Amino acid sequence: MIINIRKQYFYFFFLCFSVFSFSQDAKELLCKVIDSGDKLPIAYATIQFQKSSSGVISNVDGDFRIPYSYKTNKDSIIISCIGYQTKTIPLITLEDQTINIIALNQKVELLEQITIKGKKKEALGNLNPYSIVKTAIEKIPENYPNNPFSTISYYRDYQIVKNRYYNVNEAIIESFDKGFSTDVIMDSYNQAAIFKYRENEEFLRDSSLVRAYDGNLKYIENTELSGQGGNELGILNIHDPIRNYEQLSFSFVYVFKKVFIENHEFTNIKKVFLDDKVLYEIPFKAKDQFTGIAHKAIGKIYIAKDNYAIHKLEYKVLDVANKEFLNDEELLFEVTLEYKPKGDKMFLNYITFNNRFVVSDNFFFDVVKTEYQAEEKAFYVSFNSPVLESSVSKKDFRFKYSKKKMVIKNFELVDAKTIKVNIADWSIPKELLVDEPNMNNIETQIKNIYDISNRKIFKSPKIAGYQFRELFVQEVINPKIKPTDIEFTSKAKPLSKAKINKSNDKEDYWLNSPLKTVNN
Repeated sequence: MIINIRKQYFYFFFLCFSVFSFSQDAKELLCKVIDSGDKLPIAYATIQFQKSSSGVISNVDGDFRIPYSYKTNKDSIIISCIGYQTKTIPLITLEDQTINIIALNQKVELLEQITIKGKKKEALGNLNPYSIVKTAIEKIPENYPNNPFSTISYYRDYQIVKNRYYNVNEAIIESFDKGFSTDVIMDSYNQAAIFKYRENEEFLRDSSLVRAYDGNLKYIENTELSGQGGNELGILNIHDPIRNYEQLSFSFVYVFKKVFIENHEFTNIKKVFLDDKVLYEIPFKAKDQFTGIAHKAIGKIYIAKDNYAIHKLEYKVLDVANKEFLNDEELLFEVTLEYKPKGDKMFLNYITFNNRFVVSDNFFFDVVKTEYQAEEKAFYVSFNSPVLESSVSKKDFRFKYSKKKMVIKNFELVDAKTIKVNIADWSIPKELLVDEPNMNNIETQIKNIYDISNRKIFKSPKIAGYQFRELFVQEVINPKIKPTDIEFTSKAKPLSKAKINKSNDKEDYWLNSPLKTVNN
């Protein structure tokens, strides 16, 4: 779909879908990679096996899973991430049935500040961010493959509402690419095949969150939608301006080769490291005449010093005018992607794309009934939807009898839709100590409670959240010619409509599901 935001043309491509269940081996090593300094998770670190060409990427929370067979085979993992020292860890040293915490040390070297005066593209010394980015774009045909290859990847999509995962759908996909000289979507050679599906039941599921964007029941604020795009992989490909560098991509980047530099301002350069390789980290922002006053776009691009290969691109578009639903965040959409070298060429390592959305499903989160149990000295409050326990506090309840306030002692969830509110003995009117009262004589006030889909009690039935689509490459096979004996996905239909291929040589690839579930 193309999204038109306040007369600025923002190009997004969306598709809602579901996938089928897939049984996964439960015996795995669980790990989390963190910064040794601030102890925060390191998102999208690369984990490479020492004895093979395959690997995995850490999730946004820094966590990842490894099949236990790699420990049995006494393999080791090599963990690397831009801006950190690479670490090698023998898997035999990792513990079972726990989350192994792995800390990486930062490796960054600051350069002198780059100063841009007026329209002149001047810099200190011989470093110029404009010329570095310009050269990097010109060298895309040289630094990226122009021959047939394939990538085997873990794909997933999900929604996050109030820091909780919903509708986690996962797949193992092999993508066949004729090379960067071809159109990734329009060229008939470039196709994908599905080998595993899973609808992950460990996470909450809410069908209202995956409905199609229609501008009414599901929409992106201040936008107009028109249909364009393909299936889920097409959406991700369009949001990869490096692979898609000669075609139209998302807003402000547009055709990366032609207008990216002209549409953005570059302010400084920082030297960072990937292993011992020097990369230039160059922050940028879209010019105000393109974003207008209601939005801003910022990002970073990481370019190798030696050959000008683009290793990573981060891009965010922020809605600075609308904070109705997500007061602590203004993100409208975000694209993060990384390439890594294999031989003398760069191949996709991962791409993650997410956008904000609002769902209005005509469902009001409401109280079904309130009952008082004299023997238990407690009120039982029943709701029409499962309660988000973390949203509940004592101050959300108020009970009065004959205008006399009763004091809340504590509360507990009896089941998903029922809360028991215990009343302090000394505050209970004597009329309520023995007999079950007529509830018409009790004044009840309940507020600020949310259900598990982030609907607020008694409020307009709107849910705000983020839609994620992500692809993490586990192995690159170069060169590889597309086979003729498997079923490929249709570029115009959801992945859920594709046939699942059976192949013994794909059993070594696994679903790297997030460790964060509804219970932790």
